[in-house]
Amino acid sequence: MDLYELLGVPRRATPAQIRRGFQKRARQWHPDINPGDPRAGERYTDLQRALEVLVDSERRALYDRGGNPWPQAQVPEPQIVAGFDFSVELRAQEGGSFREIFDGVLPGSAPRPEATPGEDLEESTRISFDEAFHGTRRRVQLMRQDQCPVCGGQGDLAVAAQPCPQCAGAGRVRARRGHLVFTRDCAECRGTGRLDRRPCGECGAEGRLMHSEWLDVQIPAGVESGSRVRLAGCGNAGRRGGPPGDFVLQVEVEPHALFQREGADLRCHVPVTMMEAALGGHIDVPTPDGPMTIEIPAATQAGQQFRLRKRGLPKLGEKGRGDLWVEVRVWVPRVDGERARELLRELQRLHPENPRNGAKQGTVA
Repeated sequence: MDLYELLGVPRRATPAQIRRGFQKRARQWHPDINPGDPRAGERYTDLQRALEVLVDSERRALYDRGGNPWPQAQVPEPQIVAGFDFSVELRAQEGGSFREIFDGVLPGSAPRPEATPGEDLEESTRISFDEAFHGTRRRVQLMRQDQCPVCGGQGDLAVAAQPCPQCAGAGRVRARRGHLVFTRDCAECRGTGRLDRRPCGECGAEGRLMHSEWLDVQIPAGVESGSRVRLAGCGNAGRRGGPPGDFVLQVEVEPHALFQREGADLRCHVPVTMMEAALGGHIDVPTPDGPMTIEIPAATQAGQQFRLRKRGLPKLGEKGRGDLWVEVRVWVPRVDGERARELLRELQRLHPENPRNGAKQGTVA
């Protein structure tokens, strides 16, 4: 089974894309959503195994090379020398001159899992220009690792103290290889010889379980494409009591038909007639708040810009708004009829200036 195909992501997917792929498929196959369907439980388990491999850089690299990302359990070699034994049976001995050389590799000596932070989760959404202007809300269905309700996220449960079965209450474990005897503190009871906690069977000692929930996300006014709304503590719960990760909603804003955005500033083009540009007057221009009338002076040229202060978008994380820049585009009518042509020729005789003269001389008029 191809793990990338299972999660519906490309082979070059980022960890965030992999998690989004898992969340999307998990919504479809979660056992809570498909009660009584054993196939859903199996597929959901496969999704979890695929996620564990592909978000771990080392296991993912091994998988991409064709290796087995689920290594078989191996029994490590005992290597802490506590003394020598030339008898048939192992005798109780203490100490050893080679302990420091071989420390940390006796069977069962691996340290207990420590608390680790939870992973961040990420989703994306698309909003309209008007929603970006006013702010909006999005309701997101989130598949996340939540704190185990049985153990409270600790991964183990308190029990009545009893002798450690790993070391028989001695606090140390020993083994022999040939004539070498190895010993060290028991990792199960951490050298105390007593156990007062046991692993939680509900969460497999991890301290968290998969959980589905709906999350309301407030998107502030003024967001632009690429903005990331972060909700602290709403990602995956940490392992064994570790702090939770965050939830991040990445926002994409749809373009507007009239306005071009530059941060909090807006730009738009407004057509004016030849007569309005020559004589000046009042024209209506669009703004995010509705049409607004402005005055343009006589002899307004094409490309001339007018600044409308605080008519742009709200400034994200700040007070106030950006500006709206209105650029004039002179509209030239189609001239039909001899009477209209004669009037334009008369106007040309009254104003014989040639705007290209400055360009011929290498200057700008």
